[in-house]
Amino acid sequence: MGKAVRDRDIWVFVEQHQGEPCSVSLELLGKARQLADKTCWQVVAILAGRDVESLSPVLITSGADLVYLLEHPVLEYYRSDLYPPVIARLIQKYRPAVMLFGASAAGRDLAPSVAALVKTGCAADCCDMELEADGGLLQIVPAFGSQMMATIVTPAHRPQIATVRPGGFSRPAPGSREGRTERIPVELPAGKIRLADAVWEQMQPSSLAAARIVVAGGAGVGSREGWDLLHELADVLRGSLGGSRPALDAGWIEENQMIGQSGCTIRPDLYIAVGISGDIQHMVGVREAKVIVAINNNPLSPVFRQSDYGIVGDYREVVTVLLKSLKRLSKESILGKKKPSYKGF
Repeated sequence: MGKAVRDRDIWVFVEQHQGEPCSVSLELLGKARQLADKTCWQVVAILAGRDVESLSPVLITSGADLVYLLEHPVLEYYRSDLYPPVIARLIQKYRPAVMLFGASAAGRDLAPSVAALVKTGCAADCCDMELEADGGLLQIVPAFGSQMMATIVTPAHRPQIATVRPGGFSRPAPGSREGRTERIPVELPAGKIRLADAVWEQMQPSSLAAARIVVAGGAGVGSREGWDLLHELADVLRGSLGGSRPALDAGWIEENQMIGQSGCTIRPDLYIAVGISGDIQHMVGVREAKVIVAINNNPLSPVFRQSDYGIVGDYREVVTVLLKSLKRLSKESILGKKKPSYKGF
C-alpha cells in the first residue's frame, strides 16, 4: 500500500483509555470505511498516547488502511494544551479531506480547537454523514429540538471536521484487513514537555453505550422505592440503568446515565422506558434501539407512538410482575442447567 493520498483521506481521531480504544472511535472507523469505499478514498486512524502501538491491529481490522502513531509519555492522557497543536501540525503536513472526532468530553474539546488552529469549520454532534462525489461531506445534525435535521457543509475549507456522538453508528465487526502503521515524530511546544505535580482524572465512557439491555426511568418514577425497582429490573436483566433529563434534574441518575439529545445516544437490543413521556429530545437518543418497551399510566403519552410494545398501567405493579416472572425464569434455568433467555420480553 502506498502513501496516504492527500486531500482524499478520511481521518478518525482514536480516543483511548488505559490502552483500550473507545467504542465511539471504532464506530467512526466503521462509518469512515463505508464512506471511503464509495469513493475509493483511504481511512487513516490518528492514534496518540503512550505505548499504544499494540492498538494498531484493532484499528486496521475495524476499517483503517493506515495508522498514524504519535507516541510520547506526555500524551498518555488528553491535554487541551498539547493535543490540538500536535494534531494541527499533522493536518497541515498531510492535508486530509475529512477528520472525525467522537463527541466525548475530550473530543468536544479537541475538535473545535484543532479547527480553529487550521482555520476550518467544525460541525458538532452529527447523527449521520454522507460523502458527495466531489468530496464534500454532508454533516447531518438535529435542529430545532431534534424536530428536524439540518445538513451542514464546509464548501471552501479543508479538512471538514465533525464530531459524532457515541452510539451514533454501529461498531464494525472485526475483519481480516491489511494495513500499515507509520510512526510520526511528536513535536511538542517548547516548555510543555515536563510536568510537575499533575493530577489526571480518567474520563470513563458511560456503560450505556455498550449495553445490550437498558432500563430507563423518567419523571413518572418519583420515589426511591420506584428507582429501587428499576435498579433491580436492570440487574435481573443484566442490563444498565439510565434515565431522561427530568430524572437527572431530580438527582435520581448521574449525568453519564442521561439518554437523549444532550446525553447519551444508545442502540441496545432492548430498551425499557418507565415513566418516560417520550419527548423528541429523549427519543432521539434511542431511535436505533432494536426493541422499545414503554410502561406508562397515560395511554396518550407520546412514547407509545414510538414503541414496539406498550403497557398502560402503574409502573410499580407492572415492574413487580416482570421481576417475578424473570426471577422464575432464571430459577428454572438454573435448576434445568440452562442459560436464562429473556428474548420474549
